[in-house]
Amino acid sequence: MLGLCPLLAVSSTITNALGLGIATLLVLVGSNVTVSLIRNYVPKEIRIPVFVMIIASLVTCVQLLMNAYAYGLYLSLGIFIPLIVTNCIIIGRAEAYASKNDVLPAALDGLWMGLGMTSVLV
Repeated sequence: MLGLCPLLAVSSTITNALGLGIATLLVLVGSNVTVSLIRNYVPKEIRIPVFVMIIASLVTCVQLLMNAYAYGLYLSLGIFIPLIVTNCIIIGRAEAYASKNDVLPAALDGLWMGLGMTSVLV
């Protein structure tokens, strides 16, 4: 529930809920795939900061795309888009699953977790 608190605050309409859910889904899939690809090259001592940088980069890409192609939604979601970086669900899946599995299972895990999160928000 802790990971959903900021997201529940902004999901007052179906449009906001779907927008934030899809943004989170894209970040989950992208971060899981990236973490799975680099898992053997990142020292264990610095893996969490590396994961956070990967997630932050992906959130920035999603935010820029949303700003360019869904400006109304971008304005409506506001500060909650960058807060995706701190969502413990994304960091948790990167650490618990993607860093220990191959790319395809990690991508599917991100997809299913993202769909689950979107369904909870909607």
